[in-house]
Amino acid sequence: MSVSDPDVMLMLRVKDGDDAAFDDILRKYQKPIINFIYHFVNNRAEAEELAQDVFLRVYAARAKYQPEAKFATWIYKIATNLCLKKLNQDRISTRLRVSIDEEKIPELRDTRPNVQMVLETKEKEEIIAKAINSLPRNEKAAILLRKRQSLSYKEIANTIGCTEGAVKTYIHRAKIRLRERLSLYLEGKMK
Repeated sequence: MSVSDPDVMLMLRVKDGDDAAFDDILRKYQKPIINFIYHFVNNRAEAEELAQDVFLRVYAARAKYQPEAKFATWIYKIATNLCLKKLNQDRISTRLRVSIDEEKIPELRDTRPNVQMVLETKEKEEIIAKAINSLPRNEKAAILLRKRQSLSYKEIANTIGCTEGAVKTYIHRAKIRLRERLSLYLEGKMK
C-alpha cells in the first residue's frame, strides 16, 4: 500500500509515538464510526461505547500497524468486526434507524413541514430501516459500507473478509430484497 494516503501517514506517526496524530485520527473518524456502528446496534450509547472500543483497538495496534490497505478500510474492518461480534453475542434483532448526520442537515427555510409530512417522512424512514435491518448480516454490512461509507467493492471485501465477487453478490441480493420488501409497502400504501 502506498503511504500517499494521509490517514496512513497519520497512523504511521502514531506508530512512532506521536499522540497528536492519534488525536487527529480520532477527530476525523469518531463521528463517522459512531454513525456507522449506530446503524448496526440502533442505540446511540452503545454505538459510542463500541466506537470507543474501536479507537482503543486502533491505539493498541499502533506498534504492529502495517499499511496494507487504506486506513479507512482498516478502521471500518475493526468497526464491522466489533459490530458483528456484538450482534452474535447478544443474538438480538436490532432495528436500524436512518440517522441524520448533523453535518448534512440543510439550512431551515421559513416554511416548516406540516405534521402530516413529518409523520410520512418518519414512517418512510422506519420502513426503510426495518427493511435494511431484516437483511442477512453480510448483505447488511456490504450495503451499509457501500451506501453510507462509500467504500469500493475491494475495500468492502477487505473489511468483511470476502472476495469482491461476494461483495457484488451481497449488494445485488440486498437490493433485490429491499426492492421486494419496499414494493410490498408501496403496494399496500397505494391501495
